[in-house]
Amino acid sequence: MNEKRKKFIGINLFIFITMVIAVTSTLIFGSRAARLDGSAAAGASQLVDGTFGGVKIEYWHHVVSFTILSNIFLGIITLIAAIVVLKHPKKELSRTMSTWYLVAASSGMLTCLVVIFFLAPMRAVGGKNYFDMLLEQMFFLHFLNPILAAVNYIFFLEPKEKVGLKPRLLAILPPVIYASPYIICVCIIKCWPDFYGLTFGGQYYIIPFIFLLVCAIMFGISSGLVALHDHFSNLK
Repeated sequence: MNEKRKKFIGINLFIFITMVIAVTSTLIFGSRAARLDGSAAAGASQLVDGTFGGVKIEYWHHVVSFTILSNIFLGIITLIAAIVVLKHPKKELSRTMSTWYLVAASSGMLTCLVVIFFLAPMRAVGGKNYFDMLLEQMFFLHFLNPILAAVNYIFFLEPKEKVGLKPRLLAILPPVIYASPYIICVCIIKCWPDFYGLTFGGQYYIIPFIFLLVCAIMFGISSGLVALHDHFSNLK
């Protein structure tokens, strides 16, 4: 097995292991921002706390966030990719597996960019610490793991051919799937708080524009990853 594949496997396993630890920690103890704001902040008290295996899960409502779901998705895909390469060390990943890796890495990067350029600045504008959303376990979920997945895709995923339009468009699926329950629960049923602040205080008419913007950003992320992957792989 060459060094490139060893690095690919190592990074994937790191992402999966840290995801499990960080997600579990978040659901039990909450993120730094949630603890500082109080578990009932932003209307989160509408989501009732529970127990699992005798352990009180005070912050289980985090599980409905795109951060947690996208990182679980990313962790599963990176684990599968690592197992596939370990099982077939002389074969490149299939086109299907490469596509799923692109979708997962793009989802992770969407989480990272939204936090860095929207959620953290909005928190700072409100007089709170910008870095609250990038410390402790959120360092992995909001920053390091998405970056590592992108690096893995760009530099260490061994290609068979250039990636076409369809895989890049498929990267839009995660936010599209997530948007359905979010819009229903936030804008229609109103059983979830608008924890991403996408309605800017209840201005529900802007949601379709936000949705289109997020899809455009997601497509831009996947296209950027593909372009960098092709460039550093000398695919023309």
